[in-house]
Amino acid sequence: MAGSIEWQVESPRWSIGALKSQLREHGAGHETERGSESAGVLLVLFPGYSVRRPWAEQWAEAIAANREGGRLSQVWVFAGPETVFYESRELPVSASLDRLHKGRAFDRILLVAHSSGSFPAHLWLNHWSSRELLAQRYRARIDYVNLDGGSGEGLAGGDLALGEEALALAGNWLAVSVRDSATGSYSANHEDMLALAAKHPQQFAHRLLEAESGCAPAAEWCLHDVPINRRPHNRETFDLERDYTEFGTEHPVNTDWWPIVAE
Repeated sequence: MAGSIEWQVESPRWSIGALKSQLREHGAGHETERGSESAGVLLVLFPGYSVRRPWAEQWAEAIAANREGGRLSQVWVFAGPETVFYESRELPVSASLDRLHKGRAFDRILLVAHSSGSFPAHLWLNHWSSRELLAQRYRARIDYVNLDGGSGEGLAGGDLALGEEALALAGNWLAVSVRDSATGSYSANHEDMLALAAKHPQQFAHRLLEAESGCAPAAEWCLHDVPINRRPHNRETFDLERDYTEFGTEHPVNTDWWPIVAE
């Protein structure tokens, strides 16, 4: 699976990847001129707290291989937040949206955030909604999957929860949690995902992933990583580096959360 994406590092906290199959078909450039024919899906990944950008790139590689490329044409990967509640706002939100405005157009955007990555993802959507041209171009064509993350409600600054203008961008939005079929245990933020879908029923549907995870009974933080890795490496809790980077027959990547409209 490794090596299916050619990476261009934009900053220590953000990289852009082009699928090599797309490069062979359309040439070596990562960008086309604005106004050219749109094509494919842009996958944007916001991983969880403390996840390093290169780890998340390995997650992206595994997703691309599992989906056999599909309609993916480009992948943007961010580092995880430095703190659980993303107080420092350190990710290049504005710079990435500038790039999206100036660069190629896409048929759809698939935004995927895991855990605390949901907070910068919400900030990204809030900033996006304030940019009129981008909002008009992609309204109802932004699919968002929140993988056992949070709502951002009540956090300092008030900008890490989805505002009304951001909610108006919604395509197919999912709040995802996990239940282990052997133990009956749920992932750490299961209740938060239920609450998010209940608060915004016009935008979010709840998707419960039934898993045979190998996690110990009541090991909610092990189950927390199941949306990334079907069988996390530590059955008691998360092991972020290995769960984001070590995939294979015994630890397959999980894409059961993939929204149908992003096919």
